[in-house]
Amino acid sequence: MKRQLVLTVLIMAAIVLTSCSRRQDNDDGEAKVSVYYISTETKGLISESYELISTELSEQINELLYMLKKSPENLAYKSVLPGDIKSEFALNEDGSLAVNFDAVYSNLTGVDEILARAAIVKTLTQLPKIEYVQINVNGNPLIDSNGNAVGPLTAEDFIDDTDTNTNYRVKLYFANEKGDALIEYDTDINYSGVETIEELAIKQLINGPTKMGLYDTIPKDTVLLDLYKTDGTCFVDFNEKFLEKLPDVTADVSIYSVVNTLVELPGISKVQFRINGEVQETYLESIDFDTPFERNLNIIEAPK
Repeated sequence: MKRQLVLTVLIMAAIVLTSCSRRQDNDDGEAKVSVYYISTETKGLISESYELISTELSEQINELLYMLKKSPENLAYKSVLPGDIKSEFALNEDGSLAVNFDAVYSNLTGVDEILARAAIVKTLTQLPKIEYVQINVNGNPLIDSNGNAVGPLTAEDFIDDTDTNTNYRVKLYFANEKGDALIEYDTDINYSGVETIEELAIKQLINGPTKMGLYDTIPKDTVLLDLYKTDGTCFVDFNEKFLEKLPDVTADVSIYSVVNTLVELPGISKVQFRINGEVQETYLESIDFDTPFERNLNIIEAPK
């Protein structure tokens, strides 16, 4: 799975903001961005305001990639990338930036690699026209600690927090007693920076509800293999167990528990399902399953 990380240590992704997330122009018309470093004290990310020298977008990308590997003047910080790393990039019209690093990137492991990933994305997406970043190594997609490819990432995939963990409020959708409608359930997800909020929300659905009166919508043996979002669509890849029907739960309830939960999160308006990496034509031989799904409000049970 792209970012299904099971680490024995919690990521210490403490991110202290010193400027807003998008580029700012000062009174002299000079562009400022935040460049992210690793704090040697908190072992998390910290940002410093940086005034861009270049004016052309391609030159600005090169400039920021250089800053990410340059040793900072503040001795309490260290760069997120090795100083001898080499990179090249391609900017696509859809707002995606593919950055290819040489094999030196592979020397980054564990928390250091995850922090580098966050710093790269959060720094570069401040530039105009760059909405998300695909990180490649030697021409191939970045592979996580579980051997799965990491897809395109946006700044929203990384939550800013000054603590090791934080709670993030999400709205999940579980089945009612009859299994023919969804019930909204607001809960806090403990976020440590290792996985995205989208992944954590889906795993909560798979684990099932903890509140009385709510019921499972997804088979327990379902595994989330991959999840990423682009252009407002969230691509969700499950193993074949997702296709097994739960007793007394309609197909629509199973599908829209996932769709409605994800569409509640920022930057998602549609959900495209995949099974073992492949698009399936139908779900339970009754529902077209090969096109993206939008939120379904009609299937939500009214509060009693």
